[in-house]
Amino acid sequence: MGDAAPSLHDRIAAHIARQISIGAWGAGERVPSESALMAQFGASRMTVHHALRELTTRGLLWRQKGRGSFVAAARPYVSVYGHQDIIAEIEGRGSRHSARVIRQILRPASAEEAADFALEAGEPLFHAVVVHHEDGAPLELEDRLLNPLILPGCMDIDLEKRTLFSLLLNSRPHREGGETVRALLAEGEDRALLRLAAGQPCLEVVRRTWSPEGVVTRVRLLRAGPGAAMRGRIATAPPAEEAQR
Repeated sequence: MGDAAPSLHDRIAAHIARQISIGAWGAGERVPSESALMAQFGASRMTVHHALRELTTRGLLWRQKGRGSFVAAARPYVSVYGHQDIIAEIEGRGSRHSARVIRQILRPASAEEAADFALEAGEPLFHAVVVHHEDGAPLELEDRLLNPLILPGCMDIDLEKRTLFSLLLNSRPHREGGETVRALLAEGEDRALLRLAAGQPCLEVVRRTWSPEGVVTRVRLLRAGPGAAMRGRIATAPPAEEAQR
C-alpha cells in the first residue's frame, strides 16, 4: 500500500516553503493573507493558521499581529559541540581514566592573567595542570586557571579522582563563554607530557567562561591522536534578537 496523500495543512506549508526556496518571495516580503490562502486551497482558517505557525517555528516566516506573515531572512548555520567531562567520556568508551597532576597551586596572577579575569595584578588564581590518561596513555593535557573567590571549592578537589570541569558543571551550571580551536605542533613540556612524536600535530582548545559574578575560568586543552577530534551537530543560528539576549 502506498503512502497516504499529504494533508491540506502539509500542502499549504509546502507551497509557501517552495515559493521561498525558489526566490519568488524574498526576505521581508509579506506572504498571502490567511483569507487569501483559505480561498486558494479551500481550507479552514484553522488549517491555514497552523501551516503558517509551523513555518514560523521552522524559521521560514515571522509574524506580526495585525499585519500578517513575512518571509524571514536566511539564518547562518552554526556547529554545536557538547562539552563532556573527560572521565565520563573515557569510561563511556569502556576504558579506564587516570590522571597525573603536574601542578595544583594558588599563585599570584600575572598582569595579563589579571586583565583576563578583571582582577588586580598579584591577586590569587588557582592554577592546575593535569594530564588525563585513557588506559594508561596520555589523552588530554589540561592547563586551567580558576578564580578561587568565585569557586572556592576548587582548591580542595582531588584532581586524581575528580575533574575541575565536573565541579564547574555542578557549581556554576549557567555560564557563558567563548573558545578558540586550532591545530598546532606541541613543544617542550607539552610535547613531553603527551608523549608526542616530533612533528605530530595536536588540537588546542582555549576556552574562557564567565558567570554573573565575573570570569570563572580559563583553560587550555591539548589533544593528539584519535582523540583530537571535535564531533557535533549543525544547527540554525538563532535570530539576531535572540542571540543578543
